[in-house]
Amino acid sequence: MYRVKTIYRNRGSDPIIERGPWHDSRKDAEYWAEQLRLAGYAVSIESQQIKSDDDNSDLAAALAGMA
Repeated sequence: MYRVKTIYRNRGSDPIIERGPWHDSRKDAEYWAEQLRLAGYAVSIESQQIKSDDDNSDLAAALAGMA
């Protein structure tokens, strides 16, 4: 999952940071990042790292203990 992070200033000293919606592919996020760059915004792409081989046994045990 990827999203575009936009940074700009709006008459204040602190920057305004906006994060867009999550996209399934990096290609989609890069497309929207480029559109915002063309409009004059400073942008970057953030990714959400999801590991599919994680061992969730500790989480399952904790949840079972709460039930």
